[in-house]
Formats: sequence, structure tokens, C-alpha cells
Amino acid sequence: MFISMGKLGQQLEELQVDAIKIKVRVVKADSAVELVLNGLQQVQEISFGRGAAALWNKGELAAVIKEAFNEGVLESRRLLRDEVTRKTGITLPHVPGLF
Repeated sequence: MFISMGKLGQQLEELQVDAIKIKVRVVKADSAVELVLNGLQQVQEISFGRGAAALWNKGELAAVIKEAFNEGVLESRRLLRDEVTRKTGITLPHVPGLF
């Protein structure tokens, strides 16, 4: 099987552009923490609501942020895997750390 490197490179560039367009919004602790990540698992926004100060005072804010981030990463990976499948027709298996 021959793979056109030019075509593959173009498809990878298109996939990266599509991945940046993917948005995952995660809201935790009654809107005390909200994160938005793109399909490349980059944090685009972080916002704190009314309950954030109380979580900070109880020493729980970091744990809530970590939970939101991890949830967002998993969802963005799932969406990216779905996008790869849609574009290529190839169903990728779950690959820890990638999809």
C-alpha cells in the first residue's frame, strides 16, 4: 500500500485545524469552576463562579480544577478520535494518552 506523503501531510494539517475548532466545556461544583478546552487538549478558558472562594477556603479548589481538566481532556480526546474516524473512515482504538 502506497501512502502519498503530500496528501497525508495535508490531511494532518486539516485535522489539526479541525481539532482546534473542537470545544469542550466542563462545569464543576455548581458552576464554581468552568474550563474550556480545544481538541488539542489546550485550555482555552478558565472561569470561577461564586462558590470558588469557598472551595479555596476549604482547600478543595485545586482538586475541582484537576477533576474538570481531566474530564475535559478525556472528552476532547473522544471528540478528536471521532473526527479522525469521520475524516478518514478508520475507526481508531482507544490509545491511552492519545485517544
